[in-house]
Amino acid sequence: MRKFMYIMEIVFFVLFFWLLKNNILLKWIFIFGISLFLSLFFGRFYCGFICPINTIFKPINFIYKKLNIKRFKAPKINILRYVMLVAFIMLFVGTRLLKVKLNVLLYVIGFATLITLFFEEEFWHKKLCPYGTLLTVGGKVAPLKLTIDEKKCVSCGMCQKVCPTNKN
Repeated sequence: MRKFMYIMEIVFFVLFFWLLKNNILLKWIFIFGISLFLSLFFGRFYCGFICPINTIFKPINFIYKKLNIKRFKAPKINILRYVMLVAFIMLFVGTRLLKVKLNVLLYVIGFATLITLFFEEEFWHKKLCPYGTLLTVGGKVAPLKLTIDEKKCVSCGMCQKVCPTNKN
């Protein structure tokens, strides 16, 4: 499963930057839209398999772990995710209405990367990510989402290795 996940991440990461290079990054919204719809059935698979931000975080986490660099814990403020979602939508719509050439998706990636240099990755995923906020809605009702059977759990930590950011 992990090998498949890494392959998917790389394929979508390359696709993301190909769209960026060809100045058609807006098409990524269609990929996200399809993922948003599918989250109603499969949960937040976008975050672990498709999201370019999550893919960028992996080498950062690897380096920080090797150098034993600690980051700040995520603040417990839950309203931030909704503020970020509203700000993202307003910025996205505003740039389209005003015909401003601003690649909002690229700035989101830059902001997320900057945040993750100082805070644990979970802060972005659970408290700030506008995509994750939308995907959480569908993920809550998804009949085919990944779940942990508490009766069979032996606390081995394998699920944490697959989902190190605790993206519930």
